[in-house]
Amino acid sequence: MSLWTVAGRFNRRVWLRTRWGALTGRSLLNLALIVVGAALTAVSVVVFLNPNDVVPGGFTALAIFANRLWGWPVGIALLAMNVPFLLLAMRVLGVQFGPKTILATVLASLLIDLLQPYLPVVRGDPLLYTLYGGLIYGVGLGLVFRANATTGGSEIPAKLLEHWRGVRLSSSLLAMDVAVLALAAFFFGLEPALYALIVAWVAARVIDFMETGATASITALIVTRRPESIRDGILEQLERGVTLLEAEGGYTGEQRTVLMAVVRRRETRTLQEIVRQADPDAFVVISPSAEVLGEGFKPLTRVPR
Repeated sequence: MSLWTVAGRFNRRVWLRTRWGALTGRSLLNLALIVVGAALTAVSVVVFLNPNDVVPGGFTALAIFANRLWGWPVGIALLAMNVPFLLLAMRVLGVQFGPKTILATVLASLLIDLLQPYLPVVRGDPLLYTLYGGLIYGVGLGLVFRANATTGGSEIPAKLLEHWRGVRLSSSLLAMDVAVLALAAFFFGLEPALYALIVAWVAARVIDFMETGATASITALIVTRRPESIRDGILEQLERGVTLLEAEGGYTGEQRTVLMAVVRRRETRTLQEIVRQADPDAFVVISPSAEVLGEGFKPLTRVPR
């Protein structure tokens, strides 16, 4: 029994029935992801970012500015900014900003203030607090995203602008990030603002890896005169499915067979060796696949964010 089969059964199993609905394994997993993810984002802010005047962007940056200007606790300020937008987004945009996002937002905000008296801070070496701050912040957000939730922030007003004014989400988020960095340079100086860019880049790369890299796959298109040998090698050695497509050469007009196979990234070398032994003159195109759903990979059970 494969790991994905076991995970699928756990996700579908009903652990508790309530008047509001069934509590499934997937619901418990989402809850755990949100709690751990919110805690990690709080740890990143408390230990690495806030003590060094490095802002992670979005509403968290604005909360840090409010702390410096008026002495407000960072977590309370963050929650105060998020709640009105969350309520408005739920009214305008519907259930996608429902209970899970509210839980993640409230937890991430409150844990910043609750954990601050008990956690040490890292100062001195910019390499440590920027890289580790961005890493932990990205892991936290990535876990929350895996639960199909968000921690609020600038994404909410950006979606509202897209809904009301037709402003592209990427454009409004970019404008908000630029404004936050400009404020950071004004409040803390140019150097912390540049460090904030590093934090944002590291966090984004970590989130991308958590979304696709941990189970990264590649798609191979193989144009060959010996499709049977390559097909048999993939089926027997890699135990992966193969799709055969009939094609015509654009220059020669000859009929060729194109094999399409999706394999794990770590299996790429084995695939290349199978093709090389069967047909050294084959033409192979290998492309990264952001996500693969179906038999042998992830089941079609995860709802897109």
